[in-house]
Amino acid sequence: MVALLVVMTFIIALAVDALVRKVRKGRLEPAKVYVPATERRAPGFPPGYFFTPGHVWVNLRPSGRVQLGVDELIGRLIGKVDKIQLKKTGDKVRKGELLASVTQGDKTIRILSPIEGTIEQYNFELEDHPEEFAENPYTKGWFYLINPANLSADLKSFAVADQTKSWWSKEINRMREFVQAHLPQPALAGLTIQDGGLPLDGLVAHFDGKTMEEFETQFLGYKAK
Repeated sequence: MVALLVVMTFIIALAVDALVRKVRKGRLEPAKVYVPATERRAPGFPPGYFFTPGHVWVNLRPSGRVQLGVDELIGRLIGKVDKIQLKKTGDKVRKGELLASVTQGDKTIRILSPIEGTIEQYNFELEDHPEEFAENPYTKGWFYLINPANLSADLKSFAVADQTKSWWSKEINRMREFVQAHLPQPALAGLTIQDGGLPLDGLVAHFDGKTMEEFETQFLGYKAK
């Protein structure tokens, strides 16, 4: 009889313990909420990379050549890419002139060169995998390897290291103001731009022709007509 009572007491204790654990779990563990990657992910600044006013990054290689592409902010603003048109090996590039064209649907975004030089290699992989442009802008999404003509002078106007964070914050604020001024409220529904964060992917898809021209002028270095 005593043994039976001990067994029953042990079983009841286990049941009560299990119930308490279940209640505590329900109270203390917050529900898992899905947060879109565009709001969760912080911008990355690869060490040693220079960032230009036209949102092209430049990486100086030990050989003296430079590798370049488009930074994360512009890559994600454009979002899904249908086609990227690049120059070829041996082509000359001049500062302020067309470097590459990125096509999204019926829109073409023109990227200007921040330096002058000769293309020694272009990223032909982007022809078959243009999505790397936005998904991996600093690795697989690069555009060219260039032999620069006057890099020391060009680098003076580029941001690097701690300068990049300050410049990036200002660009986020400028982009917020630009979007609020140029897109109608229905198009803005659900779109968020956080301080230090990134705009929602594919925001450029909401731009009309006039807004696209102003975007290129204000953020990609094109001269206003």
